[in-house]
Amino acid sequence: MDFFKPSKNVLEMICSEGEMFLASYEVFPFSSQREMHELLVLYCTGIFEKIIHVYKDEGIALSEEAKRRLNYQGINNVIGELFKNWIDHSPEDSTLFTGSFFGLKGVCYGFQDGGEFFKSSEIKKQLENKILFEKFNLSSRGDNCHSGFNQHIFPDSDFIEVDSEKGILYCVQFKKNLIAPEGEHGSQYFYDLKEKKK
Repeated sequence: MDFFKPSKNVLEMICSEGEMFLASYEVFPFSSQREMHELLVLYCTGIFEKIIHVYKDEGIALSEEAKRRLNYQGINNVIGELFKNWIDHSPEDSTLFTGSFFGLKGVCYGFQDGGEFFKSSEIKKQLENKILFEKFNLSSRGDNCHSGFNQHIFPDSDFIEVDSEKGILYCVQFKKNLIAPEGEHGSQYFYDLKEKKK
């Protein structure tokens, strides 16, 4: 596995001066739709917990009430949609490589899905400039409404970078948009899911 990392520009966005970033990598083999959706839930839950741990000094790890300051929905809108794009659009023999990069000022998520999409110079320009998609791949495997980038990934990513040579998409979320101010709540997405399971 290639232990890729975002550019110096991105690392400077998420790290304070002189700070070393923390990195976490995961590998997901292509499998059945059911198994991959189960992996998606485990992946998102793991990212939530890692962010809570990294920013525990912000007070979000002290109690269940304090954890509600995390913007679960905004995080899921980025990483969940990118994971689902791999499930629906990438070659069936592909492997998804993800990298999560944590700094005191924000988090960057890297996705290398084995397809050709992120290797296109035109797609790189469109994604980095958040130009809305008007044409969609209608041959996807899953049922979807083709809203991932336009309605979820673009609005909830503070910065997007594409390494078209390696086919890697990087999405940045700044800490100020990950954690609600003390006394306020982030989104209720994750907790709503837990309530529905009861």
